Amino acid sequence: MSMIQWTTTEAPEIQIGDRVLASRYFLSPLAGYTQHAFRVAIRELGGVGLCTTDLVLASHLLSGSRKSKALLTTSPADRPLTIQIFGGITAELVAAARWLEQHGYAAVDLTMGCPMAKINGNGGGARIMCSPDAACQMVAEVVDAVSIPATVKMRLGWDRDSITAPLLAREFEQAGVAAITVHGRTRNQG
Repeated sequence: MSMIQWTTTEAPEIQIGDRVLASRYFLSPLAGYTQHAFRVAIRELGGVGLCTTDLVLASHLLSGSRKSKALLTTSPADRPLTIQIFGGITAELVAAARWLEQHGYAAVDLTMGCPMAKINGNGGGARIMCSPDAACQMVAEVVDAVSIPATVKMRLGWDRDSITAPLLAREFEQAGVAAITVHGRTRNQG
């Protein structure tokens, strides 16, 4: 019987905003998977510079809902950690970002990448990319509200006829976003 032996690949440091991370490898958020136990297990394998939670609805974070508390569960072994938030109301996203900063999280990640109908129906996720001006205003307000790095995850666009990622990436960079992750598919591609 052979044992599986894990090895890690050394990766150079990376800087996001004013934060220097030990590795350029990140654990991206994936709904239903990136809860505390999974993140810690991945960290124990080594080589991860930053982990992100499942997406958290900004209004639920602010109200202290049981579900958002469960998604925010962490421990000293689970640092640095960024929280991915979503919602269609800029003021709630700003308040949630401030809350995350006050509670010691490493960064705030705004998602414009989720393809799920219930997320998009609330004006969040990839739906935000359909209104570039509103998306840019939302991102600028969050960036201006906190001193921790603000990052954005987005898709290429809603569908192949509305590829907005190139425009938005330039605008978000101008607004001061510390990092941008582009999921290389449209919302309609799943």
